[in-house]
Amino acid sequence: MTERRTRRRPGENRRRLLEAGLVEFGLFGYHGASTTGIAARAGVPQPHVYASFKTKQALFLACFARLSEVLAEDPEEDPSTPLVCFLYQCVAANGDPGMSDALKPGLLAVRESLGEARFDALLVEGARALIRR
Repeated sequence: MTERRTRRRPGENRRRLLEAGLVEFGLFGYHGASTTGIAARAGVPQPHVYASFKTKQALFLACFARLSEVLAEDPEEDPSTPLVCFLYQCVAANGDPGMSDALKPGLLAVRESLGEARFDALLVEGARALIRR
């Protein structure tokens, strides 16, 4: 007999997908991450990805918005390794013509709020973490 999964609260799948997206996109980049991998990491059935986010790009941009919120909450606090890896991947994705219009203003705003030196230091930290993995 299979066990039934307990029903999640409204918004729980979306929150889980955002958390998983930050990690998957941070590890594999926009093009390398799959919605299947994100769903698996979130413990959510794959069709729920598109029930919560219209496209993979919409999920990526929602993850970026979440990253921006976390960095704004306490600019002095060191973000977790998955977050700095994701920030690094956002800068890389900004080179994609299909992503640049959506990402560039947000990246410039994050850089402004953190200061250029702190922003650059987080990028270096993200690059180092990706090299070590």
